[in-house]
Amino acid sequence: MPNELILFFYYIMWYFLIALTFMFIISGLDDFFIDLYFWIRYIFRLWKTRHYEPLTYQKMAEKEEQLIAILVPCWHEAGVIGTMLRHNCYSIDYTNYYIFVGVYPNDPTTIEEVEEVAREIMHVQCVIGETPGPTNKAANLNSIYLYTKKFEQTINKKFDIFVFHDSEDIIHPLSFKLYNYLCPKKDMIQIPIFPLKVNLWNFTHWMYADEFSENHTKDIIVRESIGGHVPSAGVGTAFSRKTLQLLENPKTRVPFSTESLTEDYHTSLEIRLKKLKSIFAAQKVTYKKWQPRGIFRSGYIQKPIQEYIATRALFPMEYTKAVRQKTRWIIGIIFQEWKHEWPNAWPVRFTLAHDRKAFLTHFVNGFGYVVLIFWILYSLFTLENPEYPSLQEQFNLHPWVWAFIIGATFLMFERALQRIIAIRRIYGWSAAFLSIPRYFYNNLINFHAIIRAYIIYNSTPKTQKSAKQPTWDKTDHHFPGSHILTPHHLKLGSLLISAGLINQPQLEQAIIEQKKTGELLGETLCRMKIINRQQLMAILADQFKLKLFPQSKLENAKNSCYSLLPKKINQFATKNNLSVIAINEAKSELTISLDDPTNEYLIEQIINRVSPYTVIFVLTDPDS
Repeated sequence: MPNELILFFYYIMWYFLIALTFMFIISGLDDFFIDLYFWIRYIFRLWKTRHYEPLTYQKMAEKEEQLIAILVPCWHEAGVIGTMLRHNCYSIDYTNYYIFVGVYPNDPTTIEEVEEVAREIMHVQCVIGETPGPTNKAANLNSIYLYTKKFEQTINKKFDIFVFHDSEDIIHPLSFKLYNYLCPKKDMIQIPIFPLKVNLWNFTHWMYADEFSENHTKDIIVRESIGGHVPSAGVGTAFSRKTLQLLENPKTRVPFSTESLTEDYHTSLEIRLKKLKSIFAAQKVTYKKWQPRGIFRSGYIQKPIQEYIATRALFPMEYTKAVRQKTRWIIGIIFQEWKHEWPNAWPVRFTLAHDRKAFLTHFVNGFGYVVLIFWILYSLFTLENPEYPSLQEQFNLHPWVWAFIIGATFLMFERALQRIIAIRRIYGWSAAFLSIPRYFYNNLINFHAIIRAYIIYNSTPKTQKSAKQPTWDKTDHHFPGSHILTPHHLKLGSLLISAGLINQPQLEQAIIEQKKTGELLGETLCRMKIINRQQLMAILADQFKLKLFPQSKLENAKNSCYSLLPKKINQFATKNNLSVIAINEAKSELTISLDDPTNEYLIEQIINRVSPYTVIFVLTDPDS
C-alpha cells in the first residue's frame, strides 16, 4: 500500500509545479518583450543610422571643457583609494575637473591616504565630514556636495557637471569628454559599467559580468527607448548642475535621499518623474590593440578594435560578500522604493515592475530547483515502485500543464541565449558559454539574498524604518593589480608637443605618413628625423612611467639572471626577446626590460607566465 506521506508530497509538489510554471511564464513575458523590442529596434536602426556620422574623439575634444566635480564617498578605503586616484588622474583625458573624496573623521587611515594623494595631485580634494562614520552613502555624498558649494567660492567658479564614482572604479579616459559633450543638453548621463575580466572559474565575480553585460548592452537601451526609467548605477553617472539644484531638499539644500540604501536608483527615478532628460550613453570608440598574428604565426600585430566608453571595476569575489551587496540592492530598489506611489506613465510603471518583480522571482527561481530535484528523485523512485502514481499520469490528465511547461522552457532557453549574446559582446565566447552553468549559481545567490533582505527589512522596527537613516552596509572594495588594468595613456603626440619637441603641423604630417606605412608613430617621427631615438625613449618612459635601463648593461644583467630562473621562464623570455635584468627572491620580483612598452598584450602574457613572481618593467634605452 502506498505511503500516505509520499502521496501527500506528490500532490503538493504537483500544485507547486503548476504555480511555479505559471509564474515563470508571467515573469518571462516582460523579459521576452524587452528582447523582442531590442532586436526590432536594432534592425530598424541599422537602416536608419546608416548615413549618420558617428561621434568621434575630435568632436568631443572640440567642445570647451566644462568644470566637472567627481564625488567619491569613502569609508575604510585606505587600501584602494590612493591607487585608484593616482591611476585615474594619470589616465583621464580631461583637465578641468576636481575629485572630491568624502571621508569620515573617525577613519584616519583613509584620511591620511587621500591627503597624501591631494598633496601630489592638484585635482584631488579631501572632504572630511562632520559626522563620524558610517552614516550612509547618500549622507556622505550630501556632505561632499555641500563642500563643493564652498569650494566654488574659493576658486570663483561654478561646477557644471557632477559625477558619481566609487573608490574601486577604473574611470574610462574619455568618459569626461563624453559627459562634457552631452551636458547640458542632457540632465543625467549613465555610461555602461562592466566588471573586469578575472579567472573564468570565479563564478561570483562573473555573476556581475553576466548581469551588467545584459543590462548595459540591451535592457537599459530598451528602457530609454520606450520612455521608461533609466536607473543610475551609482558610478559612471553624470548630472548637470541644474538637475541637482532641482533635486535639492528645500530645508537641507542637499539632493540625495538619506532614507534609501540605493540613493543612486532613487535619484534617477526622481529625475524621470520630474521629466528631466536622462540618457544611457552606450558610446564606442575605436583604437588599436596588440594581438597575436595568428595560431600558426609568431609575433604580434596591432589590430583595430571597438571598446565601450565604460567604467570598469572589480566586484565581490566571495559568495558571502555578493549576498550582502545583493541584499542591500534588494532592500533599496524593491522594499524602500515600493512605498512611493506608482507613476501614471505606463513605460515608467513597466520598468519599475520589471525591477520590483525580483521580490517574487528570486524566490520562484530558488524554490524551482527544489521542485525540480523532487520530481527527478520521485521519477526514479517510481521506476522501482510502480504502485505509486507517476508524473506522466498527471500530464495525461492535465495536458495544458505540459503546454505551460513547454512555454516556460522556451522562455528559459531564449533568456539563456540572449545572455550568451550579451556576454560575448563584451567578454568573448569562453565567458559567454560559461554563463550557462553560472545561471544556476546566480539564482542561488539571488535566492539567498532575497531571504536575507526579507529578514533584515522585516526585523527592523517600523518606527526605525521611517525615522532613522539606514547605515552603510558597505562591500569591501579592491582595486585591481596593474596586470588587469586597461592600458590608457596620454597620447604620444600630445606629450611631444607639450615637451616642445614637435609642433602641430609636424604631428599631422607624421600621422599622414604613419597611415601609409602602418608603423608606430614614434618610429615614423624618428624615420622622418623630426625627433631622435633618445628623445623618443625619454618621452615613452614618461608616457608609461617607466625607468630607463642602458642597453650597454643589458647583456651582463641578462647573463647574471639566466641561471637563477626556472627553465620555462627562460624559454618564454628567449622566444619573445625579453631581458630579465634583476631578481629579488625575497620579494619574488623580476625586473624585465622592454623595447616596446605599447604592446599591452605581451605585457599581460609576461605577467601571467612568470607567476608567482611579480614584475617590474623598465624601458631599454638604446643610446645609453
